[in-house]
Amino acid sequence: MKKIMILFAMIMCMCLPAFAEETESGTEYSEKTVKVLTDGKEAGELVLRFYDVTPNVPYLGMNEYSTYLKKMPLSMQEKEDGTFVLENGIRAELIFDPDAVTITVPDWNAFFDMPLPLENQAIGWKDTATRFIRITDVEFDKEAAPVTLDFDEYGIQVYADESDIYLPVSTLSNIMTDTATNHVLYNGENLYVQRMSLDGSSPEGLYETEALKAQLQGEKRPEDVVKQCYADLCFNIDNFFGHPGKAPLDETVAEMGLDQALDSLGNKGKKLKAKLQSEDLSEYLSALYEVLMVYLGDGHTLFSGASAVITENAESVDTVFGLPLIGLDFTADLISSPIYMKQALHEIITLQRNEAWGNDTYRESGNTAIIRLDSFMPDEAAWELYYEGEGDFPQDSLGIVLSGLKRASENPDIENVILDLSCNSGGSPDVMMAILAVATGQTQLYGIHKLTGRNMTFTFEADTNFDGIYDEKDKEVKYDFNYGVLVTRHAFSCGNLFPIIAQEAGAVLIGEPSSGGSCCVQVGTDAEGFTYMMSSAQWQLTDSEGNAVEGGCTIDMPIETKNNKTIDSILSAFGVDEGLPRYDNYFDDAYLEQLMNEWFQVEAQEDVAA
Repeated sequence: MKKIMILFAMIMCMCLPAFAEETESGTEYSEKTVKVLTDGKEAGELVLRFYDVTPNVPYLGMNEYSTYLKKMPLSMQEKEDGTFVLENGIRAELIFDPDAVTITVPDWNAFFDMPLPLENQAIGWKDTATRFIRITDVEFDKEAAPVTLDFDEYGIQVYADESDIYLPVSTLSNIMTDTATNHVLYNGENLYVQRMSLDGSSPEGLYETEALKAQLQGEKRPEDVVKQCYADLCFNIDNFFGHPGKAPLDETVAEMGLDQALDSLGNKGKKLKAKLQSEDLSEYLSALYEVLMVYLGDGHTLFSGASAVITENAESVDTVFGLPLIGLDFTADLISSPIYMKQALHEIITLQRNEAWGNDTYRESGNTAIIRLDSFMPDEAAWELYYEGEGDFPQDSLGIVLSGLKRASENPDIENVILDLSCNSGGSPDVMMAILAVATGQTQLYGIHKLTGRNMTFTFEADTNFDGIYDEKDKEVKYDFNYGVLVTRHAFSCGNLFPIIAQEAGAVLIGEPSSGGSCCVQVGTDAEGFTYMMSSAQWQLTDSEGNAVEGGCTIDMPIETKNNKTIDSILSAFGVDEGLPRYDNYFDDAYLEQLMNEWFQVEAQEDVAA
C-alpha cells in the first residue's frame, strides 16, 4: 500500500495533513515526516502514522523501527489464516493476530536480541553503553516458552498491512528496549533515540514543546493521549515488570495486574487511577510519581530521566532531582514508604564512613590497600573523549578503582586489596564487568529471562588496557592480589551483585549482607514523551548456579554493629522499628587488615593440607 509522504514540516502533532489513506480494516490514517534526534543532533527522518480514531497518538512500523534503529530489517508475510508474520535474519518469527489483537513471539530473544558482538553502530545503538565492554555471547539453558502480548486487554490499537505491523511509538519502544536502555520517544515534534541518562538529565528542549507549554497554561491533554498513557503504563508493568518482591504492590500486581491492584487500595487507589487518567498534566505526573516511587518503588522502579515536576503557574517543565514536593499527601506517602525509609537509614552509614575516613578513595594499612567504590557509574562523556584521543583517563568510579589497583601494585608490601562497597548504591553493569575482568579475570554474568523462563549466561569482553581494541593483550592485564569486599546493607543493585560474583571468583566478603536489587533496569515511555525506570523481567541477575540474589550476599567474615540507644528511642517514638547501628569497626583500617590476613592465611593452610 502506497504511503503518502508529507513534504513540509509541522509543529504540532494535532496539525495533521488533510491527506489520508485507508487501511484494510477501513481505518484512515495520515502521515507525518519527523526528525530523528540522537545526542541532541539530527540523525535522519522517519514517517509516523496518525490514525483517525487516535489522531494524537503517533504510530510507527516495527520493521521501520528495527531497520532504521537497529539496522536489522524484518520481512513481512500475510498468512492464509489472516495473521501477519515478521521474520528476522535468523528466521525467528513474530506473529500478529489482528482479530485477537495479540502478538506472539515463539522465541523472544531470538527475535528481539541483536547479533553479537555489536560494538558501535548507527544512532549509538549497541549492546552496552560504553566502549570498554562488549557482550560476545548469551547462552540459554533450555528452549524458550512462547510470549504472547494481548493489546486488546489494554485497548491498544495495532494495525498491519503488507509491509509492516504498526504500534504506538511508546508501546513499540517499551517492547523493543534492550539491556543498554536504548529507547525511543516522541515529544509531539520530534523522535528522540536515546539511552537512559545516569545523571537523570534529558536532551535539551525535550520538554519545551508547544503542546506541553499549552497544557501548563491549562489546556487539556487530548483524550486519546490520556488513554494511551494509562494503557502503556498498565501494559508495561503487567508484562515487563521484574517483581523483585520489595514494593508494597509488587505481589498484588503480579497476581492481578496494575489496574486491579490500584483498585485494591480502595479510595486511595481510585484517586490515583483518576489522576493517571486525568486531562490535567500536573495531576497525571504527580500520580505517576506516586505509583512508581511509593507503591512500586523497589529502588529500581521510579520516575526518572524525565523527572518532570509541574509547579503551579509554571511555564515550563523543570527537571529536578531529589524529593518532588507535589502535594503533602504524596510527600508523606513517599517518606513513609518502606523503600524510602530503608534508603534514608542507609545514608547513615555514609555519614559514619565519612566520619572515619573522610573523602579518601585509597588507603593502606600494612599489607592491605582499601579502595573506595561508592557506585558503578561511568562518566560516559569523559570515556568518549578519552577513546577519541581528546581527553584524559576518566576518574569516575572505574577510574578510581583502576588508579587504586595501579597504586597498590607499585607497593611491594601490598598483598591484599579490599574494595569498599559499604556505601555503594549501584550503577552501570558495564563498570562492574570491567572491574571484575581486571581484578579477577571473571568474564561471565548470569541471569533469568522471566518472560521465557530461561536461565542465561552472558559472556563479555573487556578492553582492560583501554586502547580501544579487543585483543589478546587485554588478557594480560590483571592485578594479582587477595581480594576482599567490604559490604553493608547499603550495597544495592550492582553493589549487591558484585560481591556475589567476586566471592565466586575467590574474594572474601566482610561485613553484613547487601540489600538486593536483582533486576536490571528497563526504561518505560509514554505517549507524551515522559520516561521512567522499572525493574525488568527480561534481565534478572543471579549467581552462577541460577539462584536469585534479591536476598543479598552471604558474608564470610561478619562484623558486628552496635546500636545507638538514644537515637533508637527517638525513632521508636515515630514508629520506626529499625535502629541506627554504629559501623565503627567497618572503617577500622587495622581491623580490616587483620581480617584479610586471617582469612587468606586459613585458605593457604587448607590448600597445603589438601
